[in-house]
Amino acid sequence: LFSIRVVPSMGASAQAHGLRHGGITYINAKEFTAAVGLSYSENSRKRKISIGVRGHRLKFSADNAFVVVTDPAEREVVQLRQIPVEVRYDFSAYYLPLPAVRPLFREYGSLDWTLSADGKTLRLQTGAAATTTTTRPPPTGKRTYDITHLTIEERKNGILVRIHCRDRIANASVATPVPGKVVITLPKATVDANELAQTPSAGEIKLVRAEQRNGNAVITLVTDAKVKSSGLSRDIRSNDLLLALYTPAEVQKIYAEEQQQKENAADRARWKLDCIVIDPGHGGKDPGAIGVTGVKEKNVALGIALKLGKLIKKNMPGVRVVYTRKDDRFIELDKRGQIANKNLGKLFISIHCNTMPKKPSPVRGFESYLLRPGRTDEAIRIAEFENSVIKLEKDYQKRYAKLTAENFILVNMAQSAYMHFSEQFAELLHMEIKENGPLTSRGVKQAGLYVLVGASMPGILIETGFLSNPDEEKFLASTRGQQEIANRLFAAIRKYAKDYKNDLKK
Repeated sequence: LFSIRVVPSMGASAQAHGLRHGGITYINAKEFTAAVGLSYSENSRKRKISIGVRGHRLKFSADNAFVVVTDPAEREVVQLRQIPVEVRYDFSAYYLPLPAVRPLFREYGSLDWTLSADGKTLRLQTGAAATTTTTRPPPTGKRTYDITHLTIEERKNGILVRIHCRDRIANASVATPVPGKVVITLPKATVDANELAQTPSAGEIKLVRAEQRNGNAVITLVTDAKVKSSGLSRDIRSNDLLLALYTPAEVQKIYAEEQQQKENAADRARWKLDCIVIDPGHGGKDPGAIGVTGVKEKNVALGIALKLGKLIKKNMPGVRVVYTRKDDRFIELDKRGQIANKNLGKLFISIHCNTMPKKPSPVRGFESYLLRPGRTDEAIRIAEFENSVIKLEKDYQKRYAKLTAENFILVNMAQSAYMHFSEQFAELLHMEIKENGPLTSRGVKQAGLYVLVGASMPGILIETGFLSNPDEEKFLASTRGQQEIANRLFAAIRKYAKDYKNDLKK
C-alpha cells in the first residue's frame, strides 16, 4: 500500500490509499469518493459497492469486471458495462483500477483526472474543465487514449511499426539512445500503456513499454534487430504514425530465395503439405476472453500466431503460411474457413486462450479441440463461448442458418475425411506439450466449433491456457511464454509433416 494525494480543481487536497498490481494503479474506493464529494455505500454480504454520480449510480462488484449503471429516479438499469480490469478487494477495502474506471466517471459524472508518473498524485478536473480534456466524447465501453495500440510488421529490410492514433499528433520524435532500444516521444499525448504492453510481434521486438512522462507519451521498444537507421512519418490516409526501423538486408540472398521458392512451388505435388493456415482467434471489436489483469485473448493469440508463422517460414522451405488475420481486425468465423480454402491450405490451426466464469481461478492447462459435438459440460462451455462471436457479425442468423443441431452432424460427416489427420496432429501436439512443458496438457477433446466447419482440410482449435489463472495469464502475455508455445506448436507440425508424407505413400 502507498498514499495517493487527491488534488481537486478547487479546495483542499485529501489522502487515499493506493496499491499497484500488474502495472495498474488502484485507489481505495471509499476514500476516493469522500475526496471528490460523491456518495458511497457498501453491501458487505454481496461484496458490492455503489457510487452516486450526477443522477446515476455506478455499481461495482469485488473481483468482477462488470459495472451496472442505474438511474435511481427511474429505478431501472441504464447500462451494463464491462471494464478491462476487475475491481479488487484487498486489505478489507474495495479498490478501483484508475485507468479502467476513468471513462465511466468522465461519461456519467463529468469527472476527469490525471495521474502523476509515480502514481502518487491524482489531479481532478470537474464540470466544464473535464469535458475539455478530450477532443471527442468517449465512445461507449472503450477507454479513450490518443495512442490506442501498435501494429508491428516485419519487412525484408527492417521493421515497420504503426502507431495507431485517434487524432493527429505533431512534433513526434524518435531516438536510439543505446543499441537495441528505440524511444518514441509524442508531445502532449496520452497512451494506453496496458494495451501497448500486450502488442503481438513475431519476435524482433522483444518488449514494448509505454508511459506518461512530463505530459508526453513515451514509447520504448526493445529489439534484438540491428537497427541501422530509422524514420518517422504520418500515414496520409489516417492519423497513424509510421516508424520504419531499417536493418541491413542481403538483397541478392533474398532474391535467390524468392526464385527458389517459385521453382519449388512449380514442382510441388498437389498432395504435399505446402500451406499451413494459422487462425488467431477473435480480433478487432471482439477481444475474446479477458484475463485477471486485463490481458486480452485476441492479443495473445495474434502474438503466438506471428511467432509460429515465422518459425515455419524460416525452417520449412516451400511451405506457405497464410494468416486469417495479421493485425487487430475482426474476421467473421465463416470467412476464416473461406480464407483457408481459397489458399488451398493443408492444415488449419485456430489459436485461442481459455477462461473460467469466475476469476481468478486455479484451473490451468493446454487443450486441443476437434470438430465434433461436445461430449462433456466443459466442451459445451468452450463451444458456446467460441461460437458466441457470431452475434457480432452482420446478418449472422441468415449466414449460420444451415448450422442447426441436426445438420451439424452432416457437416461433421463431411469433415470425417480429414479427421484422421486432425486427430493425428492433435495427439502429436498433446505429447509435445506433455513431455516438454512448461504448460500441462489437459488432452484432446471434441466440441462443435463453427470456425472449424468451413475449412476443408485437417484442423484443430487450441486453447493455449487459462487467462483466468494469474500465473498462466502472466505466462501467456509474455514474449517468452508466447514464443515457448509457438516452439511447441512448430515441433508438433514438423513431426506431423513427416508422418503426413509417409501416410500418403501407403
